[in-house]
Amino acid sequence: MSLLLFVALAACLACGKSKTPHGRPNLLLVSVDCLRADHLSCYGYARETSPAIDQLAREGVRFEHAFSASGWTVPSHLSMLTGLPMSVHGIDDERLWMRYDEEGHQLPVPMRGTFVSEVLHEAGYATAGFFTAGWLGTKYGFGPGFDTWERLGYRFYSHPVVGPLYEKIKATGDVAQLKQLRETYPELFDAHRPSTPETVDRAIQWVEQHERADAGQPFFLFMHLFDAHEPYAPPPPFDQLFQAAPGAKDIEVKKAAYDGEIRGVDAGLARLFARLETLGLAENTLIVLTGDHGEEFEEHGFGSHRIHLFCENIHVPLVMRWPAGLPAGRAIGGNAGHIDIAATLCAAAGVKMKGPVLGTDLLPIARGEVENSARLYLSSLSLFLNSTVPQRYLTLIRGDEMRVLNTQGTAPWAGVRFDLAQNPSGSGPGIPLDLGGPEGERLQRELAELRKLFLAARAALPARGEAAQSLSPSDLEEIKATGYAGAEATTANARASERLFLDGGVWPDKP
Repeated sequence: MSLLLFVALAACLACGKSKTPHGRPNLLLVSVDCLRADHLSCYGYARETSPAIDQLAREGVRFEHAFSASGWTVPSHLSMLTGLPMSVHGIDDERLWMRYDEEGHQLPVPMRGTFVSEVLHEAGYATAGFFTAGWLGTKYGFGPGFDTWERLGYRFYSHPVVGPLYEKIKATGDVAQLKQLRETYPELFDAHRPSTPETVDRAIQWVEQHERADAGQPFFLFMHLFDAHEPYAPPPPFDQLFQAAPGAKDIEVKKAAYDGEIRGVDAGLARLFARLETLGLAENTLIVLTGDHGEEFEEHGFGSHRIHLFCENIHVPLVMRWPAGLPAGRAIGGNAGHIDIAATLCAAAGVKMKGPVLGTDLLPIARGEVENSARLYLSSLSLFLNSTVPQRYLTLIRGDEMRVLNTQGTAPWAGVRFDLAQNPSGSGPGIPLDLGGPEGERLQRELAELRKLFLAARAALPARGEAAQSLSPSDLEEIKATGYAGAEATTANARASERLFLDGGVWPDKP
């Protein structure tokens, strides 16, 4: 079967309706930032980092090989919530919010797609989302279809009241006023204050209010938790749970702190799951838990994320529990990914996504009704390295074959292959791909079929039309504070027209 036909078939399956026992279920989607699958106990990790998630897996279904749509937050969540890869939804970098034409007018952001929240809201679901990173704010296109879309865990530079005050004081250089601001809002200046507890508290509060007001209305709740993101500084008692051996390398110390952060997030999730149980909601609530991307600990020469698309960057957990609709204790082989989540949520609710959806309804697979066939999954990433021409990364995964590719401008693709059957973690340098012969011809055929599919999907999805909002100084400060930089770089050469990410997106081919 051709790639095009196979993905198109998956799209058709995604739009179908699954069985919905006991009425329409409540839906809970949890995204944990930077959460690697192989650092969870239920995925075989030696440290007990995730007792609540482990229990979720024991009571539900765990997909062993799930992959994120990108190596950082914004495009991954857009794929998660629309069922579309980056080349279709169109968002690869925050510089899209900093593009201007020759006359100085801001260019529109080329975003396409329908959010699953819009479909569920229209179908009668109460919808709410609580998030802890500015990347998921309305400025970046998030929030459509949610009755409530609320940020928690503010810092001084991002707080809607304190942020502007801070900018004003910083501009005047008044040290005394800055000190007073710190003393008035000490929690906002605490870089290590965890945000999971208040986010979980707010989600529980919303569920309780909803149940008191209209217990008969199903809800869709989205929650994004950020504490596993660097800098890793787990709060007590999680800071003492995992310790690197005396004299260990710095990277091992970082891993121990990262694992402590995961355990802290897991403790928050345990409270949320327990509250759903006491409210009598657990039986008919589909919980989907994933990570927006992974985290690298020098496996391929770097730390953090948004750098590469190897396994450590994109292998994320995907765990689903729905006692009324799914079996317990199943581990599903084969692959799955972010683009399957929207289709699965809609299928559980018995509704259809609007327009093309390139993911697959995973419920029949989770129930064992159909085999998890060898679909193709893509992860995409733009990386600007002191140039207006981004390095483009593309990882293709089908079955046990993973190809990690990169290019810049019009240069030919280069890359390596991993056999995940023999090397499940994708460790080491990989096997260099010879793209000058049959292997290259195969890749070009696959990319041509993907291009055809993606262009057709974009043509069927009008631009969302939200006006671009230029990034403010506080936005740029927040971007830098979370470990990213470069959004302020010139984008004068960016295109007004659109191309697929596969072909360079809106960015120039030459500096």
